[in-house]
Amino acid sequence: MAVTPRRRVLRYELREGSADHVLSALADLLRVSVLPHEERVQLLGGAFVTEALRPYWVDGVSPVEAHERLRAANPELAEVIEAMAPMLLGRSESRSEAQAALRFVEALLQRR
Repeated sequence: MAVTPRRRVLRYELREGSADHVLSALADLLRVSVLPHEERVQLLGGAFVTEALRPYWVDGVSPVEAHERLRAANPELAEVIEAMAPMLLGRSESRSEAQAALRFVEALLQRR
């Protein structure tokens, strides 16, 4: 029986996996996902930002303070986050606005 990407993902043991092993698991997860390509890119961008800030964004620390801590520890990574943030935010906002517009149109159509 052939091992499908989904079955391979379910079998991954990531706790002791190498970076290549984890990357392979992520690639398989994305491959079997029903998300469109743009949403997968948005998801990865958000995960990247979250992971970059994780050590600095602890209880009681604001996002701005977390970013300042990241900048002090790793200025290059902080610059990458700064460059990506507007694009990620813009895509997220436009997706939210599009969903709101669709809900509005659906509500209008239901009133008729």
